[in-house]
Amino acid sequence: MEAILDSLAGAGNGFAVLAALLLLVALAMTQLRRIRLISALAGIAAIIHFASAGGVLWLVLAIAFTFINGAQFAILEHRARSGTMLPDERALFDEIMQIQDPAHQRRLRDVLRWQEYNAGDQLMEQGQAHPPLIYVAHGTAIIEINGASVGECGAGDFLGEMSLISGQRATATVRASGPLRVARFDRDALAQLARGVPELGKALDSALNRSMAVKIMRMNQAMSDQ
Repeated sequence: MEAILDSLAGAGNGFAVLAALLLLVALAMTQLRRIRLISALAGIAAIIHFASAGGVLWLVLAIAFTFINGAQFAILEHRARSGTMLPDERALFDEIMQIQDPAHQRRLRDVLRWQEYNAGDQLMEQGQAHPPLIYVAHGTAIIEINGASVGECGAGDFLGEMSLISGQRATATVRASGPLRVARFDRDALAQLARGVPELGKALDSALNRSMAVKIMRMNQAMSDQ
């Protein structure tokens, strides 16, 4: 035990422990900007450690890790301060979710990330526990149940809303049928935000209910066309 304590007491090892602790703190965060900032601080601690302990490869990796997280934090911070929004974010907040308050919009941006998919990529799997809540900005996705295609979803649709509301597993597998751009929400962070800001919770519920209503109308129309 004394040997372990002596080892941790060293300056180099102390920074290694600090880096590890900061990464654990980053994992506990829900806001993307905080995750990036704390990860960058962890990277700085790792740089100091590897600079004193040796190991060129690990030092280079630590520098790259710090640079990436620092740059991403700077971008997110600039966007938050300037109020600049991506066109897809504007469409999601203004038109789909009907949230006009800039402060509420900024908070929502912190709990989602934009992602691109190619044809055949899987977004969620039937039976998956806690599937993500996804908003489709561009493109089309195929919905499959037990391996059979049962429908499609496209721009303006949400995926995973039923599981979010009911707490059940995903009822279908969803794959991209071509180039697809989506926003993936952090479920835990979104739930926490909805509890803390009731107006956002109501707007989210309304948007998801509208999405499910549109899907039911499509399904009824498809059945009547058969």
